This record gives sequence, structure tokens and C-alpha cells, in this order.
Amino acid sequence: MRKARIALSRTARPLVRSVALPVILAAGLALTGCVSITRIDDQASDPSAPATSTGATGATGATGATGPSSAASPPSSASTSEASTEPGRRRVGYLSLDERNAFVASVSASLRAAAEAADLDLVECDPGWTREGVTECARRLGVTGLDGLLSFQPFPDLAAQVCAAVGEVPVVGVVFDQGPCQVSRLRIDQAESGRLAGDAVGRFAAERWDCETSAYLSLESSDADPDGRARMAGYRTGYEEHCPLPGRTFVLDDADRLVTAQTQVASRLEGLQGKRIVVVGLNEDAILGAMAAASAAGRADEVWYSGQLADASIRGRIACDDQYIASVAQFPERFGEQLVPLLVSAIDGGAVPPVVDAALELVTASNVRELFPETPDCDA
Repeated sequence: MRKARIALSRTARPLVRSVALPVILAAGLALTGCVSITRIDDQASDPSAPATSTGATGATGATGATGPSSAASPPSSASTSEASTEPGRRRVGYLSLDERNAFVASVSASLRAAAEAADLDLVECDPGWTREGVTECARRLGVTGLDGLLSFQPFPDLAAQVCAAVGEVPVVGVVFDQGPCQVSRLRIDQAESGRLAGDAVGRFAAERWDCETSAYLSLESSDADPDGRARMAGYRTGYEEHCPLPGRTFVLDDADRLVTAQTQVASRLEGLQGKRIVVVGLNEDAILGAMAAASAAGRADEVWYSGQLADASIRGRIACDDQYIASVAQFPERFGEQLVPLLVSAIDGGAVPPVVDAALELVTASNVRELFPETPDCDA
């Protein structure tokens, strides 16, 4: 398989409420072969940017956040001409979301593996979760002569433009709807992802505290994030299947990254009494920030946690920390084996389902090692 990568260079609003609220982030174009990557570095919005090659094939970045990251992309270096398609080989594009994000990087790795297994040429572009990046990526992908496109771009109003730019080839969407060229899409039921974890937290509160919870803190992104709103509303739905939300229920907006979550939770804990405080987070970065805040305040044993995505950064805590209740895995490492065969079938003129669903599973201390055998030992 020959691959090509094109890489381009979201305040707390604590509210006492129980209604639904707002989820799941560099620049260079890279055309890569099995042993070399060609990447146009710096601003991909600059059409004169030179093509360079690194010889690397791994995904970059691991923030675990659910919005645009501030990290810079690595420099790269080789010529785009090295990634020409072999005669008779299908060429497929991949419009990523933001490779600096751990979830996205895992999705991308799975797509690369599946494309290799299907003997496809894969041309990638990373827009860095920006509108400008998406339009420039679409332009660059379009001139490579694609047979189909895997698209993770999140802006619905740009979907028609992307469709036209890549030559109206079949498009399979990753999470987000991709408009007029979309033939299928992988959907994550964010409300159910939240509900599964909320159910576990509510059951814990009912069984351990008879629903006498001191406070409920919800670490979220912003009102502009509908997937985030759905996920965190799902948390409240699941919790309320067992217990009413406590009178002190707070939503902390823009608290979906480690630093912002740590700052906001630290501030909230200063005036918050009680030893049965529940913190639920949009992702594991938010939970790690909350843990750091509670530890710094000397209240580590007064706060209980539940996050989302069960990424590698939190699995040791899930397995070994009694304060961690549950997470939900969405298995981005499996997306490729679902999506690439769909795109190949569509390219060949076959019928494909309009929507396929990502697997969701509750992750607790009882099953984290079964699901993720590489989870570290508790005494490590």
C-alpha cells in the first residue's frame, strides 16, 4: 500500500441546573508510501508550501481532548511525486480532524491499517480542526485523483464544498455528516455513551450513599458543541434513573482539557463542602485535571469520578483507583475495519447502509483489563 498524508496548520460557566447542555481535535500535506511519508509542512493554506518527507508513518499527538489542540505539528521532509498511484490501484483520500488529538490519532491509525489490508493508496490531510484547513485539505486531496473519501471534517456547511473539490466521489463520514456525496457514516450515539456512564454513577450513589450526594460537577466543552451537549445530558439521564440530581449541580463550561478542568474544579472546591462529590467529564483529560485539583486541595478521598473514552491515560486509574467509578469506551481503534470496506463497496457500485454505529461499552475496574490487556498493574 502507498499512503499520503496532508497535514495543515474552545470559561467556566457553573450553573445550578439539571437540563441538557453541550464533545468529543499543524500543518502539512503528506503523500506517503509504505516506508516514506511526504508532507507539505507549515500552513497548508499556502499553496506554494514545499513538499517534504519524514520517512515516518505513525500518528502524531495524544492530548485526549475533544476540541482543537494548541500543539504544533512536527516538521517533515520528500516529494509528492513519490506517492504516485500504481496502475489499477484505487486511491482513497482521508480528511482527518486533528491528529494532535489521541482519539483522532487512534481513528487514523485504524483507517491506515484497514486501507493497507485492502491494498489501497491512502492520501491523508489534517486540517487541524479549522475551517480554513478543511477547505485547503479538500483542494489538495481533490487534485490527487481520488476514487473515494473518508471524511472526519466537522463543519456541515462545508460538506458540499468538500464534495465538489474531491470530484463528487463516494464519501464515508466519520462521526460527522458529510453532505451530498456521503454514502454512509459511522455514528457515535453520544447520548447513550453518556447515559451508560451516568447509570453507573447513579447506581453507585444509590447503593453507597442512598443518593445523598454532596454535589455533582459536570465538566463540559461549550454550548457550540452539540455532541458534547448530548453526551453530558445523557450522563444526567442515566444518573437520574437511580437518584435525583443533588441540589448543588454545576456545569463547568470549557473544562474539557486538563488545565482548564484543574483550574475550574480547584476554584469550585474552595467553596464546596461535603465528602461525596461526583465529577463527570466529557473526556479523560477533564477527569485527570479534576483529580489533580482534588489532590492539591487535600480532598482526594472526597471526590469520585467518571469520564469518557477510557483512553490509555486513564486505564490504570480505572483499574486501581477506588475513586474512579466508570468510563465508556468508543473503540476508535476499530473504526477502520468498519469504514474502509464500506467505502470500497461504494466505489465498486455496491449498496451500503446509510449509517453504521460505533460500539460502546462501560469500562470499570472489573473489565478494563479484559478490554485493554495492556492496562498497567496496580503496583506498577
